Amino acid sequence: MPSTVQELTRMLHEEHDFSDGSIALLEDKGFGQREFQRLYEAVSLPDETFAERRQKASWLEKLIGAGDSEEITTGRYNRYVDGFKDVSSEQALVRGRMKFAVEYVIALAELLSRYPEYGQLVGKPFSEDDKEKLRSIYRSFRTKDFAVARIIEDKTNHDVVAANTWVTIRAQQLGFDEDLMRAITHLARTSSDVNTNVTGELYTRAIGLWASSVSNLLSELEKRARAYAEITCVAETHGQDAQLTSLGHIYANLSEQVRLQAEPLLRPEKLRLDGKIAGAIGTDVDMKAAFPNVDPTTTYKDVVENLFGLRYVELGNDQDCSNAALAQALDTMVNVGMVVKKAATDTWIYASREILSKATKKGESGSSVMPQKTNPFLAEGAEALASISSGMINPIKEMLVAYREQGDLRRSITTREGFHPIMLSVIAIERLIGELRNYEPNVIALEDEVYRAGPRIISSAMQTFLRGRGMPNAYDRIKDVVMKPYVSPQDVESFIDGAKAMAGEETAIKLKGMLYSVMDTEGCMERLRNATDPIEQEELVGSLSAANGGETRRELLGTAVANTYRMADRAKETRELLARYAA
Repeated sequence: MPSTVQELTRMLHEEHDFSDGSIALLEDKGFGQREFQRLYEAVSLPDETFAERRQKASWLEKLIGAGDSEEITTGRYNRYVDGFKDVSSEQALVRGRMKFAVEYVIALAELLSRYPEYGQLVGKPFSEDDKEKLRSIYRSFRTKDFAVARIIEDKTNHDVVAANTWVTIRAQQLGFDEDLMRAITHLARTSSDVNTNVTGELYTRAIGLWASSVSNLLSELEKRARAYAEITCVAETHGQDAQLTSLGHIYANLSEQVRLQAEPLLRPEKLRLDGKIAGAIGTDVDMKAAFPNVDPTTTYKDVVENLFGLRYVELGNDQDCSNAALAQALDTMVNVGMVVKKAATDTWIYASREILSKATKKGESGSSVMPQKTNPFLAEGAEALASISSGMINPIKEMLVAYREQGDLRRSITTREGFHPIMLSVIAIERLIGELRNYEPNVIALEDEVYRAGPRIISSAMQTFLRGRGMPNAYDRIKDVVMKPYVSPQDVESFIDGAKAMAGEETAIKLKGMLYSVMDTEGCMERLRNATDPIEQEELVGSLSAANGGETRRELLGTAVANTYRMADRAKETRELLARYAA
C-alpha cells in the first residue's frame, strides 16, 4: 500500500486516471497524506451500486444489520420502509447533487453556446454521446462515489462543494476538459438551487412510497367492505348503542374518509412539489451579472420540470422556494394519518367488543402470562405511530416555510429529518393493514349484540315510522319505553299492541316485523350456549349467520348496503389516482 503523498498521487494517476489538474484541485481543498490515503482506498473499491451491495448481503446479515440500526422503529420494521434506502439516505442525497451538477452543466452549455460572445467559455453544446457519458456519472452512482464525496467533504466542510468537486474529477476521468468542467460546474448557482431540486425529487419518491401504502390500505378496506356489505352489527355513537349498520359500511366509510383526506393528491393535475433555480436570495443576481443578455428561464424550467419532475416556481423565492406543495403533501399525510388512527382505534374497540375475532397461528402468543389473550398489538402500534408522525410533521413544515428573512440552514437538517415521519406513517399504515387481515367477523358476538340492543335501537325507526303516519307524540311515547337500562322485547311488543288502536293493524304488523328482525325468535343463542355436539354448534352458528344477513333487517340498514358498494367503487378509483405517484 503506497504511503507517501507522491506515491499515492502517482497511483491515483496510473490506476484511476486522475489528472495532474484533479490532484491539484484536491490539494487546493486541503488534501494531504491522510486524505489521499483514504481516497486511494475508496476509489479502489469494487464498482458496485448500493443496490448491488445490498443484494449481496445474506438474510442473516440483513437481520443483524436491522438490529444495529441507529433508529429502533425503522430498523425493526425495515421490511415496510426498505424502499426508502435510495430515497431518504445520505447516499441518495449525494447522488442527487451529482445529478444536478451534471444536468446543469449540460443545460448551461446548451444555453450559452447560443451566444457567440461567450464562446471563450463554452464554444458548443455537448454532443449526445458526451451527454450520455456525463450522465453515467450519476446514473451508475457507486458506493465508492459516496465514499469519495464524504472524504472530500471532510476537508471542504461543505456537502455541495464536495459533490461538485467529485463530479469535476469524474468528468476528467471520462476524458472531458477539466478546465471547462471547473469553469462551468455550479456556475452562478447556490447550494439551495441544488438542494431544493434534489430533495424535491427525493420527497416526490417518498410520497410515492407513502401513496403505495395508502393504496394498499384502500385495497384492504375495499375488500372488506364488499365482503361484509350485508353483515349487520350495532353501530355506536357516544359509546352507546345507536342503530343497526353493516360491518361492510364501517370499512367502506373508512375508505371514503381516506379518499376525502387525500384529496390534494387526487386532483386531475398531479400534485408536483416546488423546484427553483434562482440564486442565493431568489434574484439570480450572479447569472444576470455574468450574462446580462441571457434569459435562462426556459433552461431553468426544463431542468426543474423535465429532469427532476417538479413544478418550476419562478416568483416568491428567497434562498429556498416556498415549499408550498410539500407542505400541502405533508398536511395530506397528517389528515390521512388521522383516519389511520381512527381505523386502528376502532379495530381495537371492535376486537374488545369481540365482534371481530383474531385468527392466530401455531406458536403465536398474545401474552407472556395469559394464554387466552389475542392482543390487537398491530393496531395499537399503528395508532401510536400515526400520532407520532403527525406530531413531527408540523414543526418540519414550520422550518421549511417560516424560515428567517431570506433563508437559514434550519431547513437543511429539517429536510433530512422530514423523511422520518413519512416512514413512520408508512409503518403505521402497513401495521394497520396487517391487523385488518388478522380479524374476521364473529357472528356469535355480532348477533348477541343485536339481540341485546335490538329492542332499544329500533326505536328511532319506529318513532319516525309512526310520526310519518300521523301518530302524535310518537317520539315521547316510545322514549318512555326504551330510555331505561334494560328493555325486553316484550316491553316493545306491548307498546306496539297499545299503539295498534291508533295506528292500525297494518302499521302494528310492520312494527312487529322490525322488532322480530332483531330478536332471536328461534332461540339459537340459548341453544348454542348449551350445545356440546360440534355438529349442532356448527348448525346453530349457520342459523345465526343466516339471521344476521337476512332480508328482514334490510329496512333497518337505510342506505348502508347500497352506499357500501358505491364507496368501494370509489376506493378503487382512488387507488388508480394514487398510482400516479408510485410510478
